[in-house]
Amino acid sequence: MAAGLKIVDRTSSAVNAGTFGVTGRPARWIWLPLATLETLLAAAVLSGWGPGTWAAAAVLAVFALAQAGALVAGRGGAPCGCFGARGRVSPGSVARTALLSGAAALLALATTTVPVELRIAAGAAAVIAAAGVVARARRTGAPDGALEISDEGPSLGTRIELAGAPAAGLRLAFFSSTDCRLCRGLLAPARELGASVHDELEDPQAWAAASVPAAPYAVALAADGTVLAKGLVNTRRQLASVLATARVRGGEAPAPAEPAKSRRGFLATASAAAGALVAARTVGSLIEPDEADAYHVCGHTFTTDSCPHPTGLPRIDRRGYPLRGRDGHRVDDLGRPINDEGAPVNRKGTPLLDPDDRALPPTKRTRVCAGAGKRYGIATQTDGTWSRCCDGHVRTIMDCCSTSARRINGDGALGGYCYGGRRVFCIVYFQTKIPC
Repeated sequence: MAAGLKIVDRTSSAVNAGTFGVTGRPARWIWLPLATLETLLAAAVLSGWGPGTWAAAAVLAVFALAQAGALVAGRGGAPCGCFGARGRVSPGSVARTALLSGAAALLALATTTVPVELRIAAGAAAVIAAAGVVARARRTGAPDGALEISDEGPSLGTRIELAGAPAAGLRLAFFSSTDCRLCRGLLAPARELGASVHDELEDPQAWAAASVPAAPYAVALAADGTVLAKGLVNTRRQLASVLATARVRGGEAPAPAEPAKSRRGFLATASAAAGALVAARTVGSLIEPDEADAYHVCGHTFTTDSCPHPTGLPRIDRRGYPLRGRDGHRVDDLGRPINDEGAPVNRKGTPLLDPDDRALPPTKRTRVCAGAGKRYGIATQTDGTWSRCCDGHVRTIMDCCSTSARRINGDGALGGYCYGGRRVFCIVYFQTKIPC
């Protein structure tokens, strides 16, 4: 499974390698030897070959030590690529890998001969499971539910009036922007769900009435205009989930699926059904601003993903240089805290010393966006910026743009946010002191 996920998402594998000090061209190709090694070890374990099982235990032990070293170096929370792009370095990940290593060692010590039939059955089951994990990884690049933050958009339970919305029944309002390519891709699904469309330039009154933070955004209203659900949406399923959540909160059962009389009707029915399936997970699972660090920038790492950063979270200062995410302390390219002179220091602020007890000299510090371009061999530039409320203060998110047709997470790059024909490659953020 781990090998398959590395093959599917090679860009994330390169990003994850940075957590363990592998950068540049080696990082871009590290997925190949790792996936090959893991596949061979899996085959050795499934075949019951003793030396191969011992090798698996040894490799897992090395992986556990590498994660422990990253944790000690202050890179907790950084991507580890253990099982997919969302795996993070943590005490739990170290313990899990160590337990797997121990299990492999116990298997190698076992004296019972595994029957050939059982090996074949286990191998077939593993192949099926791995195929399922890989297929799911390709299919679930974004969460099913919309990003509903309680402090953004119209407050739940309040009433708003929107021109052009249906006069009766549960209704959906979709907020779009002319310059937003992602919005344009959701216009057809929104209309299939019966949503009224409100453009930022053509209908500014609706945007003001709904306190829309950004596009694409959706709001579900009861017949009297009461807000039942809301959220930022990036996919058809997320858009449908807003309407499905409103049905649950309004005490309505999901609408029965009628026979599709056309391709358009089929798509509308499929979207509503998908939304109904995920509504239960959406209700009551709001992503609060205080929890936003888990998503780097209040949820948007799912759609873009952050630029590689020495300590994981892509926090920068006003000039684009890296800061430690949890406290804003300046760090160098190795993730070490530095003092005012740029020299690395320990947790107490004391300069680090070399073997001759001399203070280590100031080390290199690269702008995060520029570092991302250097790592992937492309020209990058900070273009678009936008703001969100995180941890009680305004957080400015900055788009690191390039001419690459792919984003850092391997998806198609986003246009409409950058200048000069560039597209969003990855994102960084600057935490202001402005309360919100």
